[in-house]
Formats: sequence, structure tokens, C-alpha cells
Amino acid sequence: MKITAKMAYSQLKVNRSRTLWAIAAIALSTALTTTVCSFVASGNAMIVGFLGADYGEYGSAYMGMLLVPAILFGIIIVTMSVIVISNVFRISAGERISQFGILKCVGATEKQIMESVLYEGIFLSAAGIPAGLVLGFGFTAAGIGIANHYLDELNALAHIMITEIHLHVTFVLSWQALLISCVISFLAVMYSARRPARKASRIVAAESARGSGNITVKHVNRHTGEWIQRIFGSEGALAAKNIKRNHQNFRATFIALSAGIILFISLGSLSSQAARLEDLMKANVKETVLADYISARQRGVNEKTGKRESIYLRPIESERGEVITEKLKAYDGNGVFGVGIDSETYQSAVSNEDLTSEMKEALTYENLSAEELPVEITTLDHENYQKLCEKAGVDYGSIILLNQYSYNKDGEETQVTPYRSSLKHLVLTKADGSREEIVIEGMIEAEEVPEELIHFNVSTIRLVLPEATVRGYSWYCAPEDVDGFIAYADDVLKQEFPEEENASYMEAGFSTRVYRIDDYVKVMNISIVLILVFMYSFVAILMLIGFTNVVSTMTTNVLMRSQEFAVLQSVGMTPEGLRKMLNFESLLCSAKSLAIGVPIGVVLTWLMNKPIRKMYPIQYELPWLMVILCMIGVFAITCGITNLALRRLSSQNIIESIRSDRGM
Repeated sequence: MKITAKMAYSQLKVNRSRTLWAIAAIALSTALTTTVCSFVASGNAMIVGFLGADYGEYGSAYMGMLLVPAILFGIIIVTMSVIVISNVFRISAGERISQFGILKCVGATEKQIMESVLYEGIFLSAAGIPAGLVLGFGFTAAGIGIANHYLDELNALAHIMITEIHLHVTFVLSWQALLISCVISFLAVMYSARRPARKASRIVAAESARGSGNITVKHVNRHTGEWIQRIFGSEGALAAKNIKRNHQNFRATFIALSAGIILFISLGSLSSQAARLEDLMKANVKETVLADYISARQRGVNEKTGKRESIYLRPIESERGEVITEKLKAYDGNGVFGVGIDSETYQSAVSNEDLTSEMKEALTYENLSAEELPVEITTLDHENYQKLCEKAGVDYGSIILLNQYSYNKDGEETQVTPYRSSLKHLVLTKADGSREEIVIEGMIEAEEVPEELIHFNVSTIRLVLPEATVRGYSWYCAPEDVDGFIAYADDVLKQEFPEEENASYMEAGFSTRVYRIDDYVKVMNISIVLILVFMYSFVAILMLIGFTNVVSTMTTNVLMRSQEFAVLQSVGMTPEGLRKMLNFESLLCSAKSLAIGVPIGVVLTWLMNKPIRKMYPIQYELPWLMVILCMIGVFAITCGITNLALRRLSSQNIIESIRSDRGM
């Protein structure tokens, strides 16, 4: 073994604590890289199983869906790893300034000094990377298990999905993933070691021998020191000066803590917003089962008028909807609420005199023109239509206006009464230019609108007609035997709308579904939950990498300064005063990290909410709980690590520490 390799190996043996934390950081970094690469390999295998080796028509899109997140995660992992691992090597090189000076004095070259540090990287990689590979495959297997748990739930609800599919991820042990992980991890370690190694090799021999090659003296703000001393005493003033003097040693700690704070606050806020989105998706109806029919459509531009139009391939008439309503009622006699909707065929103009001031404000906010308002045509089953007519105080067969509108006003769901009672006539216009004049004979205000007709982001004009041909029809049902009714309703729809066996989605020009209303919400949220689980796991491991850096840096910082502490004790500082000074250092370090991390985390959560509240009524809420937890956690971590390191020094003799070169 070369002499430089022996020196590096002996250095790792002497500083076992820091060596173990460095290996842990490398192992965790490698584990994350391996997990990402293995997930790509396993995801690729699942897609190939569905679509074939070339991914079919959408090959590039699916490849992008796999590779883009993997590349982004890889960049984050490598960046975090380089910050953490390079700090380990920088501290190691800083400790050995005197040693390098002596070696230079006896003829060691810059290349040999540099080799000595780089060999540390090779030895640490040899220990950390294999452990990381094993750990990474373990993470991948656990992650795939979690993914399949949620996918099994989704498969169980496949009767409400677009097609009958079975999603399952199989763990793939890919040699390519193994090789990529090894190469990326090793290059990250060596890159992290190279800069400290180069810096160590260029230090002047005389300065190195005196141990001063890494010390710089900067101007200290006298007034800042004075007010710190007044508030925190002499120990606080010393702590502040020590942090400034050892700013390089603390820099990586600041970065790691700040990054952890930002990630923790951001994910906490994202989780909170996901929970509110889940609540928004829940249907506030008394029924438990929903059966529905929807026609396929073709969107285009009308050649005559140049306006956008939708053509329904298999629309449904209200009479047929009534027939199915009666068949569904026949199962157990419980109520069925049948409703057909068409929201893409008509537009209409409303005069300003017929608009309320609230509606004018809403139209201005949503950039809509009162000259071309979208119209939603609704038709109900006979029984519920009769009840609505009674509420409106009109005869059966009348056209009723639902005088209720809600819209998303920068994250807040805003309910308005859109029209005045003076609105009696409307001219409905189709995309082809044809017109139909109608007379509004009754109005239903918001508080009287049935729950089954209350939806978010509805059309601005909502009309209930006794008869209509619409795109889709839904039947809200409340059976006692839910499972039996689902099978019965599914059979009813298949008889009414037969299609070829194993037909793909909309191949017959329509689609039918029967499902539990709660199940639909579950399906909508499975993807959200799955993403959050993986994001939390990913961030937790990133924070663990940062934590290894914090432990290594702060522990080494205390142990390296044993000679300094011994001198302070020899001139009168008590052990309690020393502990107080180090605790102040921890508090100041934590405060600086929080001062950086909390504002960035809060701003980042606000930016994440901005596109969300444009689509959904989910307002931004300051993540106070996450901020408070961060403050408690950061202070506990830094103070705890410092005091644990200080205990290791308590048994050392002051005289021996002063005489020691390193006190270790």
C-alpha cells in the first residue's frame, strides 16, 4: 500500500466517529440514488408489460414521465450529498494542517498531499457504497410494497375507472441501475474530496507547520459584540465570535439545517393542501351509489360561424332517463334522483339590468362577457322535477332557473345570487348560429337547490327543462343492499346500452359506470396519497443525510477545540460556563438556520399554493405548526449533539489537552 494511502487509512482510524458519519452519509446518498434508478427500472418493466417494448404510440411521453422526475431527484440527491460529504473532507483536511506542513518540510509533494485526501474518499466509498446499494434495494422493495398497496385499492375500484386495468409494480434487480448508482455515488464522493484536497496541497509549508493555514481574521463589528454580551453575557459573546471565526466549519451545518427546514415546511403545507382538496372532492349527498351514462363527443370549430362546438355521438333523451330511473327504483323501492346535464351546447346573453352586482363582479373576475354566457341544460326524473316545480311555485312543464352560482375567487369558493327576478326571457344560441327563445317561469334560490345539483364550477346560466336531450345522465341512489344494487344497476345499464365484450373506452360512442360515491373520491385521492408517501419518504432520507452532516460537523467542531477549551478553563472558565458558551453557539447556529430556512420555506409554500388556488378554492394558510415544530426540532438537535460531544471531553485532563496537538 502506498504511503499516502496508509496515511489516509490511519486518519480514518483515528477519527472513527467522523468516519462512521461520513460512511453513513455516503451510504444514504447511494441508497437514494439506487432507489431512484431501481424505481425507473421497475416502472419501465410495468409499462413494457402494458404497452410493449416500444411503449407504442406514446413512447416518448411515457419515457419522459419516467426519466424527468428521476433526473430531477438525482440532481437534488447529488447536490445535497456533495454539500455534506465535501464538508467532511474539508474538516478532515483542516485538522491535518500541521501534519501536511511537517510532510512538506520533509519533502512531500503537492501531489502526495492531494492523494492522501483523495484516498480517504476511496476508502470511504469502498465502505459506504456497497452498504448504500443494499439499503437502496431495501428502500425500493419497501416503496414498491407501499405502491402496490395503494394500487391494489385502485384495482379493487377498477369498475369506476375508464378501463378495466390491473396495475402492479414488480421489483426489478437491474444491473444497469446498480452500475449507474455506483458510478454516480463514487463520482460525487471524489468530486467532494477534490476541492479540499487541492486546497490542502497548496498551503504554504511554514504556515501549515504552525497550524495557521486555515485561519483568517476578519473585522468584527464591535457594536454587535457589545449588545450580544449585554444580553447573553461573556459566554454569548464568545459563542458569536467562535461562529464567525469558524464560519467555514458551520457553513455546511447551516445549509443542511436550512434545507431540512425548507423541505419539512414545504411538505407539511403540501400535505395540508392535499387534505383540503380531498374534502373538496367529497359529494355532500345522502345517496351512496351513483350510476351514470355519458356520450362520447367530438370537439371542433363550426365551419359556418367559426365558433367552437361539441358534437355528441350518442346523446340520451330525458324519456330514456326516466325509464332507467323506474327500473332502478324497482330494486328495493328506495328513492332515485335522476339528472341529465348538457353544458356545452348553448350560450346566451343577459342584459346588465338582469344581473346582480355580485354577478357583475364575478363575471369581471372570471373575464366572462354577459353577451356570451355558457348555459347548462338540466333535466330531472318526473318525481324530482315535480318537487322542484312545487318549490318554485310553478306548474309542471315549466322552465326553471337555478339562481345559484359559485366560482373560485383566488382560492375561496364564492357563492352569489346571479340574476334578478326581472330575468324572464333568454335566447339560447348554438355554435351553428341557430337560436331558441325560452320563457323562464320560475326561479330556485341557492338554499333550495337540491344537493344533487350543487356542483363547483358550474355554468353561469342553469336551466331545468321538463324534457331535453343531453350528453350525460346520472342516477343518485340510496339502496339498502349496496353491493347487490351495484350488480343490478350495472346489468340494467348493460341491457339499455349494450356494447361489445372487451370494448375499449368510448369505442361504442358512450360509457356507463356504477360505483359507490365514496369510492370515486378514494380513487381521486389515491394518486395524491401515493405521491405524498413517496415525497415524504424521499425528503425524510434527504433530511437524514443532512442530519449526518450536522452530527459529524458539530461533534468534530467540539472535539477539535478541546485544546482551546482547556486554555479557557485554565484561565478561570468553569465547566458550566463552557457548557453555556457551547449551548449559545448551538442556539445561534439554529437561529441562523431558521432565519434562512423558515422564510424560504414559507415563500415556497405560498408559491406552491398559487397554481393550486387558481384551479381549486384552497386558500393559502401559513404553516404555523410546521414552523413551530421546526424551531423545536432544530434547537433540540443542535443542543443535544453539542452536549453529547461535550461529555466526551469531560474526562480529559486540562494539562494534557493543552499539551496535545489536537486534544483528541
